[in-house]
Amino acid sequence: MLFQDRINYHFLFGSTDSVVRVQAEVSPFYNIPDFKIPSFPSLHSEFALIPRFQYEVHWNRRTFESREIKLPVYIANDESDQRPQPDWLKNWSIQKSALINGVFFLERTNRDQMISTQYLSLRDIVNPNYSEVEVIEQIGKLYFSKEEKQTLHKLVKILYAGKPSEEREIVSNLFTNELEFAKFLRKSIFTIEILPLIHGIFLQDILTKIDERVIKTAIRNLSPPVMNMVKSSLSKNKWKMVLDSPSLEENHPEKLAEIIETSIFQRFSRQIYYKEGSYSAYRIPKNPEDKTMIESLEGEDSKKYQFFISKQYLSFFSRTKTTLLFLTREWIDIIRFDAFIQRNDIESSEFYRLPPNLILRIPISGNVKFIIGSGITKSKSSFEFCLMDGSY
Repeated sequence: MLFQDRINYHFLFGSTDSVVRVQAEVSPFYNIPDFKIPSFPSLHSEFALIPRFQYEVHWNRRTFESREIKLPVYIANDESDQRPQPDWLKNWSIQKSALINGVFFLERTNRDQMISTQYLSLRDIVNPNYSEVEVIEQIGKLYFSKEEKQTLHKLVKILYAGKPSEEREIVSNLFTNELEFAKFLRKSIFTIEILPLIHGIFLQDILTKIDERVIKTAIRNLSPPVMNMVKSSLSKNKWKMVLDSPSLEENHPEKLAEIIETSIFQRFSRQIYYKEGSYSAYRIPKNPEDKTMIESLEGEDSKKYQFFISKQYLSFFSRTKTTLLFLTREWIDIIRFDAFIQRNDIESSEFYRLPPNLILRIPISGNVKFIIGSGITKSKSSFEFCLMDGSY
């Protein structure tokens, strides 16, 4: 996988047989509430977009700090306004106003809503020398419920079934069709009780960075399998230091279980997409006589809108009272829209696996000052865009 740094976004390019590790910390440039910004794991196995104005990213021994949004200069009709455009906009295209104004007709189509989430792949964490039987034996010793162990058994079957690309497809189908399986993979699997399955090399790296007092405080509350794994992963000297260190108070903010669970999530979770519900999009009608799925819409005056884009994979199609419509020009694997109402009020939308000539609906509430966005095409070409309303 490749990482690319652009104007307002970071891009992660996925492939079927590899993953990329980044560290992404929530670090918003604007006063955006942290609870509105999802935390990213450090490992991705699919395409991903990370806004530069919300995250600080560490990749390949470099740090990319969060920074302010870069916007084009709105081109006023007044000829006396000769403000130069920024250098980074030199090769961008500009579309003045929408493609369609007034009354027009579109064919409505329903598409699968793809959701992005994380799961834990046993392929990444277990000792590679373990056979399938040995992994199942280890699962039998874990402090999980009977149902949770059965779910882990399914993961083992996936692990030894074939290629990583096949694993992702099966897991994606399980997320879509088996709710209990999805719930376990999203939440329960990241608990400290998974520790005995983790390859010792990774576990040693996690434990050596934890204060001995934190480990000492948690010892009496650990399950026997986790306790044995912690002890065997530390050197004799380190274990003696743990036993000799003082315990922390019970209400101390640092908890061993929370530290380990967070480390497991950040280090080993994989990005995956699965189907959950559907959403409405549009196409230009091929058969105008078929009225079953055709809607009449009215585009409002869009002369004050200007649409800037780095590569012509998307067009600003129209603006209605409640939506903005965009037309895809290429196969797009992922596209993101960030609509700014205020500096700390953003409405974000993401869509996955879109064909060309599809018209996306972006609902607008309040007075949207501008929209910035980005995408990655099927051919792994990245692009960014900005829609500006001259009314502001």
